[in-house]
Amino acid sequence: MSNRMVFHGGEVVLAESVMHDGTVVVGNGTISEVVHSQEYKKGNEDTVIECVGNYICPGFIDLHNQGGGGFSVMDASPESINGIARTHAAHGTTGLLLTPPVAGDSYRNLLPELAKTVGSDTGGAAILGIHCEGPFLNPGKAGCMPSEGIREPDGGVLEEILDLCDGTLMEMTIAPELPDALDLILTLAKRDVVPSLGHSNASLTDVLRAIDHGASHVTHFFNAMSPIHHREPGLTGAALYSNDLSVEIIADGYHVHPWMMGLAVQNKGVALTCLVTDSMHVSGFDDGEYESLGLNVKLEDGRLSLKDDPDTLAGSVLTMDRAVGNIVNMLGQSIADAVTMASTSPAAVLGLENSKGRLEAGYDADITVLDSTFNTVLTVVKGRVVKFKV
Repeated sequence: MSNRMVFHGGEVVLAESVMHDGTVVVGNGTISEVVHSQEYKKGNEDTVIECVGNYICPGFIDLHNQGGGGFSVMDASPESINGIARTHAAHGTTGLLLTPPVAGDSYRNLLPELAKTVGSDTGGAAILGIHCEGPFLNPGKAGCMPSEGIREPDGGVLEEILDLCDGTLMEMTIAPELPDALDLILTLAKRDVVPSLGHSNASLTDVLRAIDHGASHVTHFFNAMSPIHHREPGLTGAALYSNDLSVEIIADGYHVHPWMMGLAVQNKGVALTCLVTDSMHVSGFDDGEYESLGLNVKLEDGRLSLKDDPDTLAGSVLTMDRAVGNIVNMLGQSIADAVTMASTSPAAVLGLENSKGRLEAGYDADITVLDSTFNTVLTVVKGRVVKFKV
């Protein structure tokens, strides 16, 4: 009963509902109990944090993160990774995947350094693993990805990447229509790495074959992929219809129109929809012109695009708490649905559904407290407070 941390009197966001005036009790890095506040029995050494007027949520998990606060995943130093983790913890993220665009030959030095940071003490969000965006992408759907890094599927290169990541690779984005891509998708699935379809001009047939080989997820849904046509569904239409694929959405209102986000949630359901940031190192910066991944970019009113091609987005400056707020405010979804997409659904994509993404006894004490306007006031990672504003 000693040394417990208690989050008291808030709106506790559960899987399908909100418990009014609830209390979450934490001990030894895990959740001990979730009860109505009148049922909570205070221990002599409990640390009680009053959360009245705030939402107590399971911590947010970001499957697609390239940086923030001036720190880039491409600089794999511990200082940079810790900076990313702390920047996003300040916005409710308790776990994330480092998402490097795999370019040229730099991955040979980059990936082992990133792998060393997985599971390290960042002082912020936990680094859950690596998500390689590429290199097996369709150059016609590259978006702002470095073109020199794109190559056709190669089993030898994949094995090298797996070895370099040393068990920390959790997701890889791949275009299924490329030659030999299906063999690589099968290899990834057998190695417990999530094969995610993206940067792709796939047809419906390509997608169905990829699913048969183990594909289970779609990277930044709607963006950099074959669109819906009434005679050819493409990757977009296939993912919208298939229950075999979960999707991730950059819910900043720029990457995907709110009505299209609503269409996705309406068709996929919250269990198969994940919120991600696709955040770049300039997240948190003032409006202006910057360099990102060797490209000149412009940040204006929360929209990040190529300076010389404003119609081409260059990642985002989104945070997970803002994504949750946007889902509520732009789509009219409930807070429970929005938090499910930020916590429970991504945990399931990574196979962590039995330890993360819910406020239930026995789960990791990864907790985010939001105020009534969905700003983060408190973030807890495995029972340790990493942001405290209340």
